Amino acid sequence: MLTMLAPAPHRHCAPEPDCGLCGAPLHRSLLDLGTVPLTHRSLAAAEPDTRHPLHIRLCDHCGLAQTGASPGGAAADHAFAEPAGRPGRYAETLRSRFHLNADSLVVDIGAAESPLLPHVQAAGIPVHPIEAATFNTATAMQIAVQQGCADIVLAHGVLPLAADMFEFAAALACILRPNGVVSLQFPHLLSLIQRVQFDAFRPDIRAHLSLPVTERLLRSVGLRVFDAERIPDDGGSLRLHVCHLHSRRDARPGVKAVRLTEADQPALAAGFAARVALARDDIRGFLRARRDAGRRVTAYGATARAAMLLNLCGVTPDEIATVADTDTTQHGRRMPGSRLPIGAPESVTADPPDDLIILPGPHVSDILRHFPTLRQTGTQIWTLLPRIARV
Repeated sequence: MLTMLAPAPHRHCAPEPDCGLCGAPLHRSLLDLGTVPLTHRSLAAAEPDTRHPLHIRLCDHCGLAQTGASPGGAAADHAFAEPAGRPGRYAETLRSRFHLNADSLVVDIGAAESPLLPHVQAAGIPVHPIEAATFNTATAMQIAVQQGCADIVLAHGVLPLAADMFEFAAALACILRPNGVVSLQFPHLLSLIQRVQFDAFRPDIRAHLSLPVTERLLRSVGLRVFDAERIPDDGGSLRLHVCHLHSRRDARPGVKAVRLTEADQPALAAGFAARVALARDDIRGFLRARRDAGRRVTAYGATARAAMLLNLCGVTPDEIATVADTDTTQHGRRMPGSRLPIGAPESVTADPPDDLIILPGPHVSDILRHFPTLRQTGTQIWTLLPRIARV
């Protein structure tokens, strides 16, 4: 069971850590998940798991939800691919809204295989990719001197991983042209809490961000948010458009709209751990009932979030036989922690299971295209979060 962190009355307690953003003592626990395996990559059959504590604390002063020191591991062989949303559509939005052309420069901070890169390059717009682990003020200034400052900086999914968020934000300010735009995107803390998405918390993710926390960070380096949008079809992400503090860009209505939605976050956060405990119990009971009924269950989606969900619910090969995925580099390997084997989607079609569980990460509509005839064979298709539901 999950419990809120509370000091025992008659024993010595470890000192509370300090907030990584404002330095205030972290008194409040959001969610304590104990010790969990790293889930950013698949494992060979005989490869051991690496386990780390995962306790998310919430700063009463600045509002940052954080895990503290990170074990790292975001870049590795056989890392799970992150769901990309609709990169082609967003790339076209950037091109048309901000008038990008062959004379523009887009800097993409993240992995070299960023899903946005091909779409931006296909429009004839120069792109300079930078590995997130190497991005700091020194590299930002070096690129600015050698290639010029950027019209657009893409930083999707990388700010929560930064070892020093102030340094990362300062580097964004260094590389951005006076009228340039930073596109930030990351899992939205409010969405995670509202949808009981406990699978999104991992030891290698240092911070879980809200709009006020991000605005405070950006203002400290001379940047401001002028537009904000919640992305419901991408696991509950928050997308921000950011400019220099004194840019003439007007604030858009989306910023106020997101601020209003976050007014309910403190009350939701107070009961989050209890709702996570109930969700975990429901998933365990659902899978146990299918096992006891002799039903054969398969899952789809080898992602980091899927691996975390399987681990936190104690799933073993007795409940779910295998996890299918289209990424051929993962086939024949194992999900970390649960050790479920990863196979090809064709195996599901060739030998339909009684139940198919769509794990967190990919879009359900995209997945069902791989299995157009599965329901006709009698297979029941399910999702597990925010509640168990038949698709």
